[in-house]
Amino acid sequence: MGMKPAKNRSRAIFEEVGVETPKQMPVAPKGGMIDARPKGARKALLVWMVSLIVLAVLQLGLDATPGFGIAELDLLQPYTGLALFAVWALGALGLALSRRLPPGWRLRVAGLGLGCLLLAASDPAPMSQLSKALAPEPAAAVLPQAGALPPLQLLPATPPTPAPVAAPPTPQERVAQAADLVVAQIDRAQTTLGAAPFATLRLGLAFALLGFAFWYALLAARTEAALIAARRQAEPGLFGLATGLMHLSFLQLLVGGLVTGIGAGAVFTDWPLMGGVWLPPDMLSLQPIWRNALENQALLQFSHRALGYLLLALAAFALIRSRRSVHAVTRMAFGLAAVWVLLQAVLGVVTLLHGDPLALRLAHLGGALVLWLFLIRARFLARYPRVQSIRGIK
Repeated sequence: MGMKPAKNRSRAIFEEVGVETPKQMPVAPKGGMIDARPKGARKALLVWMVSLIVLAVLQLGLDATPGFGIAELDLLQPYTGLALFAVWALGALGLALSRRLPPGWRLRVAGLGLGCLLLAASDPAPMSQLSKALAPEPAAAVLPQAGALPPLQLLPATPPTPAPVAAPPTPQERVAQAADLVVAQIDRAQTTLGAAPFATLRLGLAFALLGFAFWYALLAARTEAALIAARRQAEPGLFGLATGLMHLSFLQLLVGGLVTGIGAGAVFTDWPLMGGVWLPPDMLSLQPIWRNALENQALLQFSHRALGYLLLALAAFALIRSRRSVHAVTRMAFGLAAVWVLLQAVLGVVTLLHGDPLALRLAHLGGALVLWLFLIRARFLARYPRVQSIRGIK
């Protein structure tokens, strides 16, 4: 294994068997990639991903309630998206210049950058302020006083002078024009979709960015050898269940964002009925019919409740299925995710019964954030379980 005897060579009578020449010695495998030295980038990647997670959480909180009533945070809110993109750009540039970006991470880094750019560009406030700062001030026209005008004199007709050629715009003016164009496109998209769907898209984008960064942080927290060893003991059934739970919770998050955006949480404040009935009669009352999926308060709240029941059932099934896992950490992760699904459902009912106040709404959003991370962790451990040995957990 790993060594071939030399060809056309006979051993001496007293030559020791097992002693090889340097050319015959097996070559040690050269690993590395993310853990290679001196170009390893595992710790740098972990710090970078954690920074993006913190900024994404801050973006979610400030979007949910601008400034939390604090004037300083109110001024900071328009720039959190730009800060998120700046941190991504600095990290990507640093890893690229130092040539420490591991193979296989380029698409991941590019995807994160696209998400950060879309999140930063979806807020028109920074672009509007940039346009105002770079736009040249209009020159004040100075008109002569009426009493100072000389008497009019008849002059011979002369050919009209050609209009002066406009000077090309300066780079500063070009940037200001580009910023105005971006602001106009964002306003157009917001007008076309509506305020609530547009805010929900920003919410979903922030959660997706947070989820990818958290997954990559979990990858960076384990050595390459540990990931390869754990992949051999992956549990595809649990991984598929966790994937379904993750996507269903993301859909529930988007519907919840629409419910909050159009104020549907304060319309039907009874449970389990809605206005005293199981099915409200006006769930498809808007025309054209597609508007009901974005603006109908009865349909959106009913959908939010139905998705919550389905999420509870799937989480219970995943919990029962995870009991068969041989990995204790994986069983604990699925149990924690299932318990948090139940707590989040109870908190949603309490928020509903109290008329959707701001404090409970923020708590519900925070619970959704924690649940999102728990589900991603359970999915990760189903794909890369913690390998157990006699000496403990590796």
